[in-house]
Amino acid sequence: MAPYDLPSADDVRNAAVVLAPIVHRTPIRTSPTLTRMANQNILGSTKQPSSPQVELQFKCENLQHTGSFKFRGACHFLAKLEYQDLKNGVVAYSTGNHAQAVAHAAQLASKARNIPIPSYVVVPSNCPPKKVAAARSHGASVLLSSTDPNSRVLLAEHIQRATGAILIPPADHLNIVLGQATAVQEFLQQASQTGNPLDAIIVPSGGGGLLCGAIAACKPHGVAVFGCEPAVGGPGLASALEVGTRALTLQGPGSIADGLRSLTGEANWEHIRAEGNVRQVLTVSEVQIEQALKVGVKELGFAIEPSAAVPLAAALFSDAFHRWAAGAHRQVRVGVVLTGGNVSMEDLAALVPDFKMVARKS
Repeated sequence: MAPYDLPSADDVRNAAVVLAPIVHRTPIRTSPTLTRMANQNILGSTKQPSSPQVELQFKCENLQHTGSFKFRGACHFLAKLEYQDLKNGVVAYSTGNHAQAVAHAAQLASKARNIPIPSYVVVPSNCPPKKVAAARSHGASVLLSSTDPNSRVLLAEHIQRATGAILIPPADHLNIVLGQATAVQEFLQQASQTGNPLDAIIVPSGGGGLLCGAIAACKPHGVAVFGCEPAVGGPGLASALEVGTRALTLQGPGSIADGLRSLTGEANWEHIRAEGNVRQVLTVSEVQIEQALKVGVKELGFAIEPSAAVPLAAALFSDAFHRWAAGAHRQVRVGVVLTGGNVSMEDLAALVPDFKMVARKS
């Protein structure tokens, strides 16, 4: 995708104004139990006689329209298009959440502008049925590709050529990044309004749109930005940063956090790797994601999907994050973005052993 300059604070504020009538201002939550777990694990992993504490706060984008933060980016992208751009509709490729977001955003834009806006979305054949059904319920034509990420891109590009539709990428575009940045900006504002401003924020990263949005929102305020991903089956961003070269293929088997099984966008990569933008990209194991998913649903009292459990897993279990927190030598307030909740209880029970027992207790 085309390179773009990192958005300024004014750019993010302007995007928030555009989205204010459309998106839901999602709440923030705290959990004494999850904060206590993180502090106990920091003490255990750093081996210090007394460890500085963290305080966790959660941004509930799982309660956003269409069930994820992706709705922000899709709506902002569409809002920047002219009427003539929309006459042939829009097309998107996605692991699932972006597909729903584009379908609903196009549906709303069609009503607001009083013009038909066809939407076409390409998702992998193993996309959860709930996400496919949701995209169709918003009027989208859903096409299935193979599970190879490149195959859905190629199919979407074919549809674009055949129909003249505008391609809305899931992450690697300035107007997507600006939309996602509004979630983080909103989080910072809400935390400050409660008298507990954030020192750091953790966001999961697949294509990198939310991570770049977090950089844009946090950098002017000196808030540390951590990315996170599955250790196996994600975009391979942590290892790519170590060697200095963007990963071009996905390695290893899939992850329970299937929404993060995407390659980092080429334009986004340039901002992620730039010095001083991202403190570190943390990796978590499948077992840690499952544990975070179970305890997160139990303690927060609502469904989160596995990809949204990744930043919670990083806060609870990442030794690298715990060393950073201990090194602050003071209490640090850490924001965790819960990116989506598009998963059924049946799927959670299938994904996480013994989940039914946890769900009954919650």
